[in-house]
Amino acid sequence: MRERITFDSRTRPPEDGMVRRVRRPWSNERKHKFFSTLFLLLLILFCHLLQNTPHMFPTVFGAHCFLLLPLMVCISMFLHNLSATLMCTFAGVLWDISAAVLDGFNAIFFLLASTGICLLMNYLMRNNFWSAAILGALTILLYVTLHWLCFVILRGVPGGALTYVTYYLPSALYSFLFTSVFYVILRRFMRRLRERYPKSSMAKGFAELR
Repeated sequence: MRERITFDSRTRPPEDGMVRRVRRPWSNERKHKFFSTLFLLLLILFCHLLQNTPHMFPTVFGAHCFLLLPLMVCISMFLHNLSATLMCTFAGVLWDISAAVLDGFNAIFFLLASTGICLLMNYLMRNNFWSAAILGALTILLYVTLHWLCFVILRGVPGGALTYVTYYLPSALYSFLFTSVFYVILRRFMRRLRERYPKSSMAKGFAELR
């Protein structure tokens, strides 16, 4: 007598003959990556609207605030990997799209600056407020200086030297003030996200967030 083969309910194949894949729940690492990416992209879009929409963000004595610059610095500090570079480059592309001349200056600058900050955070610097202040000041000053040289001096705009003192430097100082604001926001968000979805291996530099 042949033994009858039976299937347990867990191993019984579907009646339609199709193999169905069982959806596994997301790991904490995937949740951490998803929510951090979503939050940072929304923050980039929000700052882009504030910065590049006319009369949306106040000017101080003619100085404009470049919100995307300090935000780019802080994103690169807290992620310091390829995703940070991609998000910062995306922010530069948004800025180029809203600019009068679509020449890719902002996208290229954001790409190079974010890559440099990521390397510094990975190998030389620690993630703290003083690092954010130094990197923010140097990055913003470098941006306004290059922008002034490329779009004012090289194009022979009359009164270009005076423009650097009356517009670019005040705008750089105005933008630098928001470095600490973005640093505190991202620091608290990353800390709470890590506490809720702890990762098996944390990136270098998150240890001091405890």
